[in-house]
Amino acid sequence: ERIVVLPYWLAEEPTHRLKVILDPGPTFGTGAHPSTQMVMEVMETVVKPGFHCLDLGSGSGILSIAAVLLGAESAVGVDIDAQSVKTARENAELNSQSGKTEYIGGDLADKVSGKFNVGCANSVADVVIRLLESVRDYMAENAVLLVSGIIDAREQDVLLAAEKHGFTVKEKQYKDNWCAFALI
Repeated sequence: ERIVVLPYWLAEEPTHRLKVILDPGPTFGTGAHPSTQMVMEVMETVVKPGFHCLDLGSGSGILSIAAVLLGAESAVGVDIDAQSVKTARENAELNSQSGKTEYIGGDLADKVSGKFNVGCANSVADVVIRLLESVRDYMAENAVLLVSGIIDAREQDVLLAAEKHGFTVKEKQYKDNWCAFALI
């Protein structure tokens, strides 16, 4: 309701919403996929001024850019793909958010430090399940972890892994054959 994603060639289109301007290049994250849309919808309700966001598998940078546009003080994106890191940095620049965003190439455990109020991971179920094992180390007290990219056939696998690692489901969303969860 508060965000609209526009390709860079439509950046000047008038709108009352916050604009996330993207040139996705070859990376994931155009805003058109239901999994991305669901994460952004929940972000609108959980991101507060002063928050710090961790974007796991940042792709185009869409989620971290949206977080700072929604009021987060900062966002760190991490991705194992060097092209995604480059694209995310370019997209942060397109949105005048380079000073509030940082993009790191490599593995989460090797590259990221600190505590975050909001984490987001829009990936496939197996990656989300693997992240659930260690992401708690990066979450501040009362943090929310938004996970998406989960095909409905894998919903229970992710929910069982979340429970195993001490997460509670705060919210569930469904769109087409995709699931997204807000975990605390």
